[in-house]
Amino acid sequence: MSHNSISIIIPSYNRQSIVLNTLKELGNQSVQQFEVIVVDQSPSYNSNLSQYKYDDIEYKYIQIKEVGLPNARNVGANNSKGDILIFIDDDCIPDNNLVQSYISLFSSADPDTWCFGGKVNEKNSDIFMEDASIVGGWITWYGKTLKNFVSDESGECEWAPGGNFSVKRSKFLEVGGFDKNFIGNAMLEDGDFGYTIKENGGKIWYSPMPVIEHLRIPTGGTRSDSTSKGMYFRAHNTVYFMRKHGMNKNMIPGLFYLNGVALKDLLRKKHGIPAIFWCWYGFLKGLTTTLSR
Repeated sequence: MSHNSISIIIPSYNRQSIVLNTLKELGNQSVQQFEVIVVDQSPSYNSNLSQYKYDDIEYKYIQIKEVGLPNARNVGANNSKGDILIFIDDDCIPDNNLVQSYISLFSSADPDTWCFGGKVNEKNSDIFMEDASIVGGWITWYGKTLKNFVSDESGECEWAPGGNFSVKRSKFLEVGGFDKNFIGNAMLEDGDFGYTIKENGGKIWYSPMPVIEHLRIPTGGTRSDSTSKGMYFRAHNTVYFMRKHGMNKNMIPGLFYLNGVALKDLLRKKHGIPAIFWCWYGFLKGLTTTLSR
């Protein structure tokens, strides 16, 4: 596989100074022949970002008006030329062997393996390791996501982390990319993408070889307007996901799960009382959103 067949895509929103640091870190990759595409959804123009230059790496800057992580990833893929796409978050430090790791994985992979997810380290947080008994990402029958993206073991899984994964460009386009009906902070958009790959005959594997350090910058990104309203996005996307992937009989258990999340966070004072309203409203809206495909 030629190094020139790699495209790295970085969606960004209101983190123009942060993504500049990510671009700088990519300049330290052990291989240098690839392209980098930043899809910027920020309303303001940043000349330092738009005119960024590497010595040996091709760079594209695309500014779009429509805000949304699924759409930004699709725009990046549609404007790429690599056979292999690598998606990373704008607030991360990629390991110097990130590109080489994905090249090695695809070079030795089964042809039916369309996508790889990598390790995501985050200091002082276990958010990327919810269940030590699994590797990669999985989804329960009632719509809860489970993940272990810090494991040192490899294995097949159901979905890859949106902030560090790679996919064959031809297969990305074949399945239609990411579904823009996953709204707000886009929860479950990566689970939906994984399910869509599997439903079309592909496989997804987690590997600890490609590594990023996630910085979790507190502003920008895809964060919702309020913590309470975040329950609206979560409920909508969960119900929409279940409808799309033939899990209709599990809707009621899914609603109990979502209400449990809202009540639990209310008791922890993470959410206000309006979160219960937003949960039910999101559930109802998720039942009526037109399925994309």
